[in-house]
Amino acid sequence: MRVSSLGHTGLKVESQNCTILVNPWLSPEGAFLASWFQYPDNQHLVVPDLFEPDVIIISQGQLDHLDPWFLAQIPSHVPAIIPKYPSPMLYQKVATAGERMILEKAPWEIFQIKEIQIFFVAAASPMHHDAAIVIISEGQVLVDLDEVQLTPCQLHHIQNQLHRSIDLLMLQSPKTPWFPLCYDCSPDRHHYYTQQVRMAQFQHIARVIKLVQPKITIPFASSPCFLDPRLTKFNLEMIDGIFPEPQQIVDWLKTQEIHNITVLLPGESWDLETQMQTTCSIWDEFSCCDRLHYLESYAKQRAIHIERVMLRYPEPDRSLWQPFQEYFYYLLSLSTYFNQNINMKVGFEITGAGGGQWAVDFRSASQRVLSDMEEADYVYRFSSRWLTALLNGTLLWEDFFPSLRFQVWHRLEADNAYLLGLLRFAHPEALQAVETHERVLGL
Repeated sequence: MRVSSLGHTGLKVESQNCTILVNPWLSPEGAFLASWFQYPDNQHLVVPDLFEPDVIIISQGQLDHLDPWFLAQIPSHVPAIIPKYPSPMLYQKVATAGERMILEKAPWEIFQIKEIQIFFVAAASPMHHDAAIVIISEGQVLVDLDEVQLTPCQLHHIQNQLHRSIDLLMLQSPKTPWFPLCYDCSPDRHHYYTQQVRMAQFQHIARVIKLVQPKITIPFASSPCFLDPRLTKFNLEMIDGIFPEPQQIVDWLKTQEIHNITVLLPGESWDLETQMQTTCSIWDEFSCCDRLHYLESYAKQRAIHIERVMLRYPEPDRSLWQPFQEYFYYLLSLSTYFNQNINMKVGFEITGAGGGQWAVDFRSASQRVLSDMEEADYVYRFSSRWLTALLNGTLLWEDFFPSLRFQVWHRLEADNAYLLGLLRFAHPEALQAVETHERVLGL
């Protein structure tokens, strides 16, 4: 079995008679409202042969995993296989990208694609719609953990299911990039938070490697780049922040006496039988040390794509107050459990035409939508061009938050997971699944 990097978390998995694409992200518009772009650029991989796999596997709905631009170009006879989650959001996103067969598979359900066996392992909590992918072929095992936080019991169960060692482990560290990047805090606090997040990422990867003990580990390219001039400041996070480049992860792991690790750049591959890496000559002169020059050139190539995305989201020509009220009164009706756990007044400072300063009070004694933000505990600030699409459903909150095109003022020290969950799912069955799971655990 040969595993090739498509950039970021995308993979091409090839056996003797089968080709599978996993989480391919190659859109020239990047992802998340043209905020994230693949780093380094992977457009050299967009060739006709790439569009003829036997199957596509998509493990989660984030747009750096589920690329509508790429899916729309794949022939309709190629099926997509996805994990079954409590929310239908992933299924709906794949369906929107074009007509094709979509197969939902339950966690641990083994399915066969020619000579390849595959199963998903979903995150323990239904608050996280992520899944690891286990691929078995020709006596070799690939475990793609991506950014899923599996428990030690789940990791041991994978090993027990396999009855063999893991030849290749691929993973990145979980994170919510808007904390602290979008939060109003002093430079000192920002540095403190980013260092805490960065070290937590490194330690997470080290713990998993020590538990799983694979023959080789390849960290995914967990650092997107930002080419919109309004967001390029976030590229500094590659140097010593929350978007470490894979080589930085490898270098740190070696200080922890973890040595069976390497990095794949887009187009490079690893052969699980020979345990050998094939490099790509396009990267012979690529160096992270020349990052600034590389990103300047890259940004010029993508400027027209960024502008096209912005034009799809014009500022509204009327007030958004009425649809804002209707939308959030609906959210307030979905889950008493989530409302109780949010339990605060959340402000929305919407800038630009049609905007205003409004709030949603989730506290049971005063639950309502308000036309002022007085005494709000938590305030989101962003442009009205995004709110229009969020309210009508053409832009999902789970795709908006990673864009980093907002700011947060807060009295709290971290994100409220229940507020994020309510905004992301907004679906009764998904919210009920979280409540049931947490009540069973006594949380």
